[in-house]
Amino acid sequence: MKYIPFKLPSVLVVEKLVTVHYFEFSKNFYYPPEAHDFWELHYVDKGSAISISNGERTVLTQGDLLLHPPMTTHQIITDGESLPNVCVVSFVLKPADPPFLAMGKMHLDAEARSVMKRFLTEAGHLFDLSKSDPAAHRMRTRVAPPLGTAQLCRLYLEELLLLLGRSNAQPDIARTPILLSDSCNDPLVRDMVLYMQENLTKNLTIADFCKRFSYGKTHLCTKFSEVTGKTINAYFIELKIIAAKQIIREQSSSRELFARVADLLGFSSPSYFYYTFKRLTGMTPTQYFKSVHQYDFEKDSGAST
Repeated sequence: MKYIPFKLPSVLVVEKLVTVHYFEFSKNFYYPPEAHDFWELHYVDKGSAISISNGERTVLTQGDLLLHPPMTTHQIITDGESLPNVCVVSFVLKPADPPFLAMGKMHLDAEARSVMKRFLTEAGHLFDLSKSDPAAHRMRTRVAPPLGTAQLCRLYLEELLLLLGRSNAQPDIARTPILLSDSCNDPLVRDMVLYMQENLTKNLTIADFCKRFSYGKTHLCTKFSEVTGKTINAYFIELKIIAAKQIIREQSSSRELFARVADLLGFSSPSYFYYTFKRLTGMTPTQYFKSVHQYDFEKDSGAST
């Protein structure tokens, strides 16, 4: 008996990725409106931002996504208060205008957020996302990315768009906001991370953790490493750098800023803070300050949001 294969139809295809950015905006970020002949996606991973489409403002909060079809005049700005983390992806679709993709704010459910996370992970393997610039017109690709990275980027983005198309009948899904960073289901490790977050200004030792949680060093270190893939000290330092980045984004002047941040977060010296910051972010604190404030809205410049 002859086998009859089933041809797999595609209702949409992502033909090209134009840009993929993961921004950590300052509270006064402003970039002028633009329009182009491909799609653009705005996703807020943390905080809140304002996405503008043909003059209509939409406030996006954590977990919200908005699509801008081709030739839509659009921009994304901050509200002067929040320090949002925003993902901006632009891409070419075939067909160019799928009927099931709707404009308007949508909130991603857990499944869609997981797909977005996987897409960003692969995009980070394909492109250098550490120095995202809204003015960039060509992405900087990495040398020798893992096998199939570009294909996985396409597949995950297509999956996300298909999930959005399916959910258009109920765009306001129940909110369960999480960051794209790994969530933790282990109660002990979750409490240890919370303990770190509450003591970022201190230099916690392993002995402090043992005393706080009434476990031995070996048990705590092994459990934490198994769940997070990092040592306790390495994770604590990363949290300090995340806090440092937020402080830097909140400030409008870098004068003596980094020495104050180093002291506030318990680094032994400004030079050690500089070294650690660059090792973990790929930028010096000065470079990071300039990158997040490069497009700040100047109140006396005559620009208008």
